[in-house]
Amino acid sequence: MSKDHLLEIQITQPGRITGQYHPVTIDALRLEKIIQPVECLPFDIGILPTALNPFSEPLGVLILGSLSHPINTEMEAKLLGAVQRMDETPFLLAAPVADESAPQSLEDIPPRLREEMDAVLRKGYPGEWRWLTAEEVEPLLHAAVLRYRSRKAQDKLPQLDPAWQPLHLDRPAPSFAEAERYTPAEYTFFELPHRFQQYVGEALAPDERVLYAARRPAMSSQRNRSFLRRERLQEGVLILTSQRLIHLTELLPPDSANVRYGFHTVIGLVERLADISVSALGNDSLLLSTVWNAHGGNTIIEWEMPRAMSASLRELTAQLERFKANDAAACQLRRASTPPPPDPLPPLNDPASTDPQSGLPLNERFSNALAASLRPAETVHAWALLPEWFDPKCGAQALVVTDRRLFLLPDLGWDISLQQAATLEFTSSILESSLVINYIEGAAAKRKVILFPYPAQHAFRECLEAARRCMAVVPLSYAVK
Repeated sequence: MSKDHLLEIQITQPGRITGQYHPVTIDALRLEKIIQPVECLPFDIGILPTALNPFSEPLGVLILGSLSHPINTEMEAKLLGAVQRMDETPFLLAAPVADESAPQSLEDIPPRLREEMDAVLRKGYPGEWRWLTAEEVEPLLHAAVLRYRSRKAQDKLPQLDPAWQPLHLDRPAPSFAEAERYTPAEYTFFELPHRFQQYVGEALAPDERVLYAARRPAMSSQRNRSFLRRERLQEGVLILTSQRLIHLTELLPPDSANVRYGFHTVIGLVERLADISVSALGNDSLLLSTVWNAHGGNTIIEWEMPRAMSASLRELTAQLERFKANDAAACQLRRASTPPPPDPLPPLNDPASTDPQSGLPLNERFSNALAASLRPAETVHAWALLPEWFDPKCGAQALVVTDRRLFLLPDLGWDISLQQAATLEFTSSILESSLVINYIEGAAAKRKVILFPYPAQHAFRECLEAARRCMAVVPLSYAVK
């Protein structure tokens, strides 16, 4: 560590107003929106990833300066000191090296700023706080860095726990440190039947936060009828996260044949939400309808629930309205950003093949076709193989997801811009697995169903995740290319 105590910090929560930008070209950014924080703070909150506290968590850092920085911003910062409550692990105090107007030492922090920080800290963590100099912090920081190196050397660094899954049911919830706050909906995860915990665990990404969750019992549909009776709706879960609204339905209950047949999900991205409504269906049911934007039109997702769950639906619609009102920052704990592409792109895999060498010619052929199909500056985020044996009429195909579109190789017979895609569906089942893209073409709603073999579900789930993350940051106002 240098004499100036320089640290590589990552922002996890901005304390003041920040801007959200979209890359137009390699050399230009476009301002999309101004993000207002839920709670204004006199500092940004970050972590020092290369230093662990005794609980194997990265050290927390309070970043001082004249500007607030978006989530996931990485920066070089100068250590100023720390604030500590009793004998607990302290919060480091740092200032960005690039911000010349920021305090350069503990003594440079103005008295008024100290008072504001002290008030926020006492509100979030009641008790007595003390200020530590950089020299006092150095032994603690040195021990934390050694702890990180020791864990890494032993290859026993704990993997990050999913943000939506709390570790301790009785863990207190501080008022401002997002990294340690859990929503009431996240605690209900453990109240789901075990098979639903597995389904939900497969559907959510590690960086998602659950804002609302409600379990729907199996019920008779008030809208869909067969010739003699109403259609049976299987048990399901409705989940609003910081990134999407998920409608998850069990395909068949396990008592039908003592087998878990899997689940079906319909996904709407909060950045695409256009409208919400709840209407009555007879005397027993309610219908939740959500409208999702795409370039040139929109699609609708409908979800039936018992009338007894009307209070729960009101809670959901109140949260959804905040996204619809272009005030997503008031509800989101994570902000959408372009995901990093894999480097390198994983090879296509035939789940029925037992010979690793047999896939080399196929990968070479599809890699050449992919290179010839990409547009200038287009980036591939995921792809998955539809083997020839699965559909001999079409032959071997590959679904490709880029930062702009989805298409099928090698003939490009289906090619759709992410701006035109409105909602996504994913079915994981031993009976029939599929990825569905609901999109707008010529002002009409269309639906592309891509069936795939069940053993290949991991690759197609990667395509789903890449597509929905890229869809969240593609501005719909741009012309479709």
